[in-house]
Amino acid sequence: MKRLCVVVLIAAFLRLPGAAAADVIIDHDGDADDLIAISLLVRSPTVRIRAIAVCPGNSYLDAATRATQLFLERLGARDIPIAQGHSEGTNPFPAQWRTDAGHILDIPALASASTAQPSNPVVAVDAPHYLVKTLSGGQVYTILETGPLTNIAGALRLDPSIRQHIARIYVMGGAVRTGGNVQQKGHDGSAEWNFFNQPQAAADVILSGIPITLVALDATNRTPLTQAFLDRLGKQTAIASQLAVQAWRPQVAQVGNDKYYFWDTLTAAALLEPGVVRTERLKIRVITKGASQGRTVEDPRGTPVDVALDAGRGRVENLFLTLLGK
Repeated sequence: MKRLCVVVLIAAFLRLPGAAAADVIIDHDGDADDLIAISLLVRSPTVRIRAIAVCPGNSYLDAATRATQLFLERLGARDIPIAQGHSEGTNPFPAQWRTDAGHILDIPALASASTAQPSNPVVAVDAPHYLVKTLSGGQVYTILETGPLTNIAGALRLDPSIRQHIARIYVMGGAVRTGGNVQQKGHDGSAEWNFFNQPQAAADVILSGIPITLVALDATNRTPLTQAFLDRLGKQTAIASQLAVQAWRPQVAQVGNDKYYFWDTLTAAALLEPGVVRTERLKIRVITKGASQGRTVEDPRGTPVDVALDAGRGRVENLFLTLLGK
């Protein structure tokens, strides 16, 4: 009996396939990196995806929703409800980015997928209400957030008590000790786009007291997506590998080598293997107005958050090759 207990404890600690799987909700905004992050979780034996919420961020809502369904279909995922959020945020993403994101629907790996009879249906209620419904039971969930925080913030406004059913949120967003990636007229460039899209939503979720791992640009800047990695991934014939490489290649070609990073996918990797990032507990707050809106700053009066400041690219690449190669 003692040996059995030890084995169970070790399996849980290492998050081996024999360990109990975590129940996960994904909230994303439909870009290629979001969809590949979903693929990682679908292929992981350590999680069960219970619901997916979509918001109109770095893609338009209809294209993002359809791409979500098609990816799940090709990956063999079934019975995952999809809920749509409709908030564009106060600072919408550039129209060209959103149009370009929709081109993922044209990749060859999706050619045989169909949503004519969807195995993963879109629910009738909007995402904030569906999140409240899902998070109002006795279950505890981990959330992967790879888009703006509008859906989660909306759900918390509807019913603040749902926070007790959220174990942790892994958020791709923010730039704490590095510059941002927003280059818009009237902004000082200090913010990251997911937080800039709706600064108040980001501030509200940070202030909620829910445990958060913030995978900021500080960490993602350490993990460029290289051509060498794409070549290795492209040699794998598994459908998850082909979906990822075909989705990523046009994006990398557009921005140039070593200028595209593991963003949403690094956040998914951190959920699956927390050791791929190095975090520090920092007190932060989100600026919600003015030329720095969306900026995440350290503040002694801020909220304690586990901020990822560095990442191991080799470990991340190996995790992707292993899971997507299934």
